[in-house]
Amino acid sequence: MKRSHTENTVGPWARQKLNGLEAYLDSYTTALSKQRFKLVYIDAFAGAGKSRIRGAWENADESDLLLLDEKFRKEESEFVEGSPRRALSLARPFSEYFFFDADNVRAQLLKELQDEYPDRQINIGIGDGNSLVQALLPSIDGPNTRGVAFLDPYGPHLRWSTVQALGTTKRFEVIINFPLGMAINRLITRSGDIPNNWRADLNACFGGDEWEKLVYSENRDLFGDTDRQKVDNAAERLLEYYATRLKDVFGHVATPSVVRNTRGSPIYYILWAGPHPLGRKIADYILRLGDRVSVPNDRKRR
Repeated sequence: MKRSHTENTVGPWARQKLNGLEAYLDSYTTALSKQRFKLVYIDAFAGAGKSRIRGAWENADESDLLLLDEKFRKEESEFVEGSPRRALSLARPFSEYFFFDADNVRAQLLKELQDEYPDRQINIGIGDGNSLVQALLPSIDGPNTRGVAFLDPYGPHLRWSTVQALGTTKRFEVIINFPLGMAINRLITRSGDIPNNWRADLNACFGGDEWEKLVYSENRDLFGDTDRQKVDNAAERLLEYYATRLKDVFGHVATPSVVRNTRGSPIYYILWAGPHPLGRKIADYILRLGDRVSVPNDRKRR
């Protein structure tokens, strides 16, 4: 077991997003297999290619861990194939792959995939996925290109400018793991007193500051002072706002699928957007297999 794999851990809920991704990519390449397109797959925050699923004992107290045999804990470790391996293992592969990650160790593990899959055209980039995707697009965007970009940021670090650049091509579909409950909503404090660096991240994520008007209400008390409070349905408003913006850029958006932790709390949403209605129908079917949510604009799209 490689140390870096041990450190690259995910929650058990990661299976839902990865299984959904693999199912969609398989349907996508199958549907386009008889076309003469160059199919491109972009993974902007690719990770190490394999992750260890955290067990129930992962955050146990030291006294509790003494009751568990070390050999038992190691044997209980379970690994899940990450998005790069799932994309590379498709029966009908993409023409070219681009895997990006900001961490040098994870990027080195990604480079090992070039030896494991010598018949695949694999490109590895080290750095910020947003910058790398935006720099890549002009060189691969052509009338014969079609592709899918998987955007699974480690936090609220997916910039709207990256999503917009992909949508503007009218040739790429995106599958986004939108970390609304896991990261974004936590930055939006109840009082509205948000540190500047958090606000900058949120503005970059939503492509402006309109999000702030959606999540706070302001009321004046008897003394004329303004009381600013976070609304109870802030997460729902942000999800609808983001999905609407995706539809404006790409043309078609599937109904989001919510991913919950082991306690049943929403941590992120799987979003699909693309330029063609057929892709939306496929995504709707696959995401329906998971736990879906409805947004008010969904009925209008249909």
